[in-house]
Amino acid sequence: MKYNSLLLWQMLFFIGTVWLMTDFIEAGTADCKNADLSDLNHQVKKFSQCFLEMLPDDKRTEINSLAWSLQQVLDRLREVQGKACNAFMPKNCTVPEAPKNGGLVCVSIDSVHYCKPMCNQGYDFGFLRRSRVYEKCGASTGYSWTTQLVGGNRLADCISSPIAVSGVKSAYFPAHMCCQQTIANATAESEQIEIFLRELAEAEKDVSQKREMAIDCILCGN
Repeated sequence: MKYNSLLLWQMLFFIGTVWLMTDFIEAGTADCKNADLSDLNHQVKKFSQCFLEMLPDDKRTEINSLAWSLQQVLDRLREVQGKACNAFMPKNCTVPEAPKNGGLVCVSIDSVHYCKPMCNQGYDFGFLRRSRVYEKCGASTGYSWTTQLVGGNRLADCISSPIAVSGVKSAYFPAHMCCQQTIANATAESEQIEIFLRELAEAEKDVSQKREMAIDCILCGN
């Protein structure tokens, strides 16, 4: 598809719409009643399919401006996205840091916080984790995370690797779905949380009786 100035203006209009939408979400004003995230999501997917073909090669300033606008929108979305896990965030423990190129599947049960590090496909853990599926923080750990890494709230690192051998099979996101894609899909997100709850029930005696009390969340690294 050849460059069409109308398409570029449509894209800029779309970016403006996203910017306004994130303002509405953050501000919580009455205008939120008119915001349709489903329609916005549809438009994002539509434009992403032909995004590169829409951009002209000889419009450097416009492309740079668009890139800056997109980055600002993404930063706003990250802020709002982070608030979705506020209910899980521990009060006595430090907030766990999700590994870059991966994430953390976390549940909080009876004031004990459990997080399972996971890596995206193409990445593996820096340390062997086959016998260490998850980390936890609570009264029994002195409200400190049981981590192998220095820093307290860093539970794992995901480093580039052609093969994944350091963790158990369930410690890696599927090849077709990274962490960010997982939390964007309610079914996939629920599946990962359910897998972790089953693993917890096998390892922790009290968890199986208290699963209904679980507060869960998946945190993704940047």
